Amino acid sequence: MRPERSAPGTIGPPSPQDWETFLLWARLEGWRVPARELALYREELADSAFVLRASDGAALGFVTVCRHRQGGWIGNLIVDPARRGEGLGRRLFRHAAGVLSARGASALWLTASAAGRPLYEECGFREAGRVERWSWRGEVPAPGSGGGGGGDLYALARADAAAWGDSRVALLTLLARGGQVLAAGRTVALLQSADELCVLGPWLSADLCPRANRTVLAQAMTAAAGRELAVDVIGGSPVRILLHAAGFRQAGETVLMVRGEPGAFRPGEVVALASLGSMG
Repeated sequence: MRPERSAPGTIGPPSPQDWETFLLWARLEGWRVPARELALYREELADSAFVLRASDGAALGFVTVCRHRQGGWIGNLIVDPARRGEGLGRRLFRHAAGVLSARGASALWLTASAAGRPLYEECGFREAGRVERWSWRGEVPAPGSGGGGGGDLYALARADAAAWGDSRVALLTLLARGGQVLAAGRTVALLQSADELCVLGPWLSADLCPRANRTVLAQAMTAAAGRELAVDVIGGSPVRILLHAAGFRQAGETVLMVRGEPGAFRPGEVVALASLGSMG
């Protein structure tokens, strides 16, 4: 590991003005930050968002954490584009990992870009898979949507816990507000609705039945018609074929990484993450 560089400033909770700075930097990076996620980190999860400030109070960087029952996620790590290479991201990352460890997380997860991966590997993270961003905007749902009734949050949380080997019911309860649980056969997913950007996730499928997954996808597209629908899919999932056939286009790729023991993780049952890489 390279020698630790000291970074200036203090770490504390972001202010409303800080969040405007965060969104500006996020847009410069091409990030999509769902409004629901940002609202959570301003309200219910306010103790899980951090800003690194200079001595004059200016924001230097941001990071967020999301604690589940056994594990946790690090997300939204970003620094002032004009101050990169000064150790700011490293300091924020170590702070986030320390917060999650202090809160009892035994396994830490994140999604890494090519630029960020070397830092995470230095800190003991290893690759657990790939994550592909797929997006769609349209008016007409996929043909042959078929039937399929609505699901419930309990079924979603149960399938999610079975696939990840960890209970994430607290996060799912927050994300489900104003959303819709979709289900068909042994497949269940959450459509997180918003004015412009909808997120489909988590998406779990115990048997990867093509018909059930096609039905859930069509339900989501019908509900999101006229808006953008984004989904972070586990790389290699056969559902990618359904997405492509339905008019989705791949818009990027990251690496799923973990440190510690993730428990009985069953990646074959995870179609998509619960967030766009930042919360799990």
